[in-house]
Amino acid sequence: MTQPNINADRLNRTLQELGQIGDSPLGMQRIAFSPEDIAGRDYTINLMRNAGLETRIDPAGNIIGRREGSVPGLPAIALGSHTDTVPSGGKYDGALGVLAGVECAQSLADAGQSLRHPLEVVVFTNEEGTRFHRWLIGSRAMAGQLMDEDLSAVDDEGVTLATRMADIGGDLSRVAESARSPGELAAYFELHIEQGPELYQSGVPIGVVTGITGRGMFEVEFKGMSNHAGTTPMPARRDALVSASRLVLEVQRIAADSEVCRVATAGAIHAHPNAVNVIPGHVRVGVEFRDLEISALDDAESELRRAANAIASNDGISVEIHRQRHTQGVPVAPGMQALVEEAARLSGFPAQRVPSGAGHDAQAIAAITDMAMIFVPSVDGISHSPEEYSSPQDCANGAQVLMNLLLLADRR
Repeated sequence: MTQPNINADRLNRTLQELGQIGDSPLGMQRIAFSPEDIAGRDYTINLMRNAGLETRIDPAGNIIGRREGSVPGLPAIALGSHTDTVPSGGKYDGALGVLAGVECAQSLADAGQSLRHPLEVVVFTNEEGTRFHRWLIGSRAMAGQLMDEDLSAVDDEGVTLATRMADIGGDLSRVAESARSPGELAAYFELHIEQGPELYQSGVPIGVVTGITGRGMFEVEFKGMSNHAGTTPMPARRDALVSASRLVLEVQRIAADSEVCRVATAGAIHAHPNAVNVIPGHVRVGVEFRDLEISALDDAESELRRAANAIASNDGISVEIHRQRHTQGVPVAPGMQALVEEAARLSGFPAQRVPSGAGHDAQAIAAITDMAMIFVPSVDGISHSPEEYSSPQDCANGAQVLMNLLLLADRR
């Protein structure tokens, strides 16, 4: 029996073709539920059908391409990722995992080979969470993890998730039917660009993901007093933006100096009234911590609360800290990491174990089956940017490891 190998030219051609859908001078604009997203989904469905996959869209809008296996009754092995992008994003985040999955299916068809297990290739809905500010919609639906506030979400244009879901062929009123039971999937594998610098700096072509980072999000609200910028003496000011600025530096210290958690970011600031001639009286700061260990996220939260309260007391203003969405870190089982390492060895590539600092659909699907992730280098560690780039060779390398991982798992 011929060992199936992926077609590198075909894979990279489809990456470039999908990358033209939603492209702009400012980067990719294939935002979930947008016309560009729908066009990208249609393109991918056509590729799936050409590869011999039977396609359907589940009530959560997930695209599922399936080929039955040769042994009746076995659970499916799933490959996948997402095709939506952040605003002004790149061409590889998510897209590589989807198109490499389709390429595996096409290469198996070209070689005339069937798997013992059914094969599913999945395009998950709204992984990025840009619209509705709620991420992993499709994968969390498949894992049965959607919450009431997800179902009632309204986007920045005032349109409900139910309406947007219908635009892509889903049906939010039946979304519970998207949930897969434990045992329906034998495993889930996701190929992704690293979105960080470790592999690019080390020169190792394949990353074996050890776990997906947990995430703690907060909104810190400072309340001072708005007043005239020209007439209020400096000692008499209760400037909420000055206090918020002190907190931004404290957030940096928590990770960079004290190393309480792996990374910390103060990435959003909203000042009111936001006028150059008015002292800001009300400021909200969005803060995020990430770490694989929940204990580190708890410690970072304690440090955030201590710092914010000390700043407010010293500056004579009030502060409130609102705890928002939290996700726990998701480790990859040692046996699954070893399987990826074996697939890399069979493909002829050295591999390096790396954590994932970004979130992925795999962390939701881990609730219902074993999962593993393969990383390939991102040039200069850049992602979520028009400058995001992984070389054609690296993309092909990752797809070949994915193919061998699929074959290994199918035999076992």
